[in-house]
Amino acid sequence: MNVIGVFQTYYENNQLSDLSPSTISWIGSIQTFILAMGGLFAGRMCDMYGPRYLTIPGSILLTIGVSTTAVCTEYYQFILAQGVCSAFGASLLFYATTAAITGWFSERRGLAFGVAASGASFGGVALPFLFDGVVRRYSFTAAVFCVGALLFFFSALAAILTTSRIPPSGREPYQFVHFYLKPYLDPVFALVTLSLTLTYLGLFVPFAFIASHALSNGISQSSAFHLVAYLNAGSFAGRLYSGMLSDKIGKFSVFFLVTLLSGLVVLPFWYLVNEESWIVVVAVAYGFASGGVLAMYPALVAQISPVTEIGTRLGSLSAAIAFGALASLPIAGALVGSDSYNPNFNAMQLYAGVVILAGAGMAMLAKARGTRGNLFAKE
Repeated sequence: MNVIGVFQTYYENNQLSDLSPSTISWIGSIQTFILAMGGLFAGRMCDMYGPRYLTIPGSILLTIGVSTTAVCTEYYQFILAQGVCSAFGASLLFYATTAAITGWFSERRGLAFGVAASGASFGGVALPFLFDGVVRRYSFTAAVFCVGALLFFFSALAAILTTSRIPPSGREPYQFVHFYLKPYLDPVFALVTLSLTLTYLGLFVPFAFIASHALSNGISQSSAFHLVAYLNAGSFAGRLYSGMLSDKIGKFSVFFLVTLLSGLVVLPFWYLVNEESWIVVVAVAYGFASGGVLAMYPALVAQISPVTEIGTRLGSLSAAIAFGALASLPIAGALVGSDSYNPNFNAMQLYAGVVILAGAGMAMLAKARGTRGNLFAKE
């Protein structure tokens, strides 16, 4: 998902140029939805059997999905390969490794999550340059195969090395209400979920459309692809720093601050800029803020959950925010419109900024509820 903007922009100008941005964006939207929704069963499976039961098939599915994307030519093929198969694999890897981290850290858990999450940003920096270099010299097929080879290497390494300190609970009867709905009786958990659902309605919009926005302002395709790398470079720093800061001032506090900052970067700054130098600044700033959001929410869930239920609760929350992710990019694409000569990026930017700021407001309410009104508490 970190480099979805590269694929969105490339598809708009190549294989899927006859389709509207909104239609194309369903590829990334379904990918995000499945990545999040997979937590509904992946988190519980990890609690019962341990991470390795998920990381091995996750690595295989991710590799197959990316590799088959390289030879796709039709829209439905991209949906199945990139939107479904690779997303299932990434989901299994994400929830298994995230749940495993919680058992190994307690006092500096925020930093641990930040370091782990920064790996995605590192890939997000490298992959746009790799894709752009290979696609210009060879072909789209060769570029995606190179991406798939790198992902296979690192995901296989994760499958081998990831272990859990907490013994698996073993097979238990499937109780949907008990496992996935009962956590919402906790008002703090419910408010955090609502905050993230609103935030996810806009969070990935800049990831998907910042390159297309740059192209519409006369920036070259190569430079537009590099914007995605700059965004991920900012995200790398944001994930690390937010993790370190959360161990000092509290995870609720940092989660609110980075969500608020994400919304403010979109509105008014991205909304107002059109020059390449300023778009680069916006990309780095948004990457920093949104990286903090992505790094902090697993740590926040871990803080408000019993340790033996962290995987399950992550899955329950992720299933809810998946619907925000599913609607996000098609709404943004519809607002941009299908007129390539007169795209309405301002409406898309306004939408993304408003929903992220609404998410920040709910994050503040969640902290107020969790601290009994003490917004300055270290929580």
